[in-house]
Amino acid sequence: PARGDRLAIVTNAGGLGVMATDALIARRGVLAPLSDETRAALDEFLPPYWSHGNPIDVLGDAPAERIGKSIETVLADPNVDAVLSILCPQSITDPTMTARVVSKIAAGAAKPVLTAWVGGRLMQAGRGVLSDAGIACYATPEQAVDAFMHLRTYARNIEVLYETPREV
Repeated sequence: PARGDRLAIVTNAGGLGVMATDALIARRGVLAPLSDETRAALDEFLPPYWSHGNPIDVLGDAPAERIGKSIETVLADPNVDAVLSILCPQSITDPTMTARVVSKIAAGAAKPVLTAWVGGRLMQAGRGVLSDAGIACYATPEQAVDAFMHLRTYARNIEVLYETPREV
């Protein structure tokens, strides 16, 4: 489970990032504030016109490596408790390769990585790669945000179970 409420969103489609943000705020989640160090690290390899905030729009021409490096960078930020990677088909998008890259990163991550591969049959193989790797993959950003909020509820419930009751 996520250790906190702060979610970072990495997407190749700004509109889907906004949809995820709206869903997160509606469910009383928290958009992770990116540290100055993380912004500087992202500036080193993202195009100059990236979103410069969370959600992190890596742009529609992003290859799998750019998306992966963005996720790794954001996972290292102490202000981030979990990452949602949203991918939609674009002319040069390779959903299957991107899923392989994200799966490898998520396997070694100490924080939860959720995904939303949005689209029809072009995205199915990528969803299969993520599913086979044990990575949660959803069809919409809203479903992924719901899952994140369920993880938070679960973590809070566990914390309450382990609290020592005060003396009456």
